[in-house]
Amino acid sequence: MQSRKLHALIAFALFVLAATVYAALSGNSVDLWRVALWSIVGVGSYMMLSQLFGFDPHRTRIAECAPAYMHYVDRWELRLGQATLSMLGGIVVAARLFDAEHFVTAVVSGTLSAWTYFAFRLYVGGYRARAAVASGQNKI
Repeated sequence: MQSRKLHALIAFALFVLAATVYAALSGNSVDLWRVALWSIVGVGSYMMLSQLFGFDPHRTRIAECAPAYMHYVDRWELRLGQATLSMLGGIVVAARLFDAEHFVTAVVSGTLSAWTYFAFRLYVGGYRARAAVASGQNKI
């Protein structure tokens, strides 16, 4: 869990940095506090929903002898898809209820920061924890 928190913090910082660069290059004003708040909501809800739906590339209920595509569908399409769509729906509802005046900023910040977290974690190998697989923690 410690690496998830670190990856979430780094992804949050990267997204706020990207928003700052966008504001500087485009000349558009960006409310960085609002971007930061919705980014925290997006990354946090994505992490929570991934945990809730059981997204972990190394844990599955499918037999080890099942074809590789079955493992792919179970891990990446079903579980990750549930977490992603639930996060998007939650962000849309929360943005409409709590920040309707800045709805687009809220939804874009929440969803793209969560995507940044996923992409960063994938890039640095956060989903390839070989030690957990080798130690037998991949069983439910």
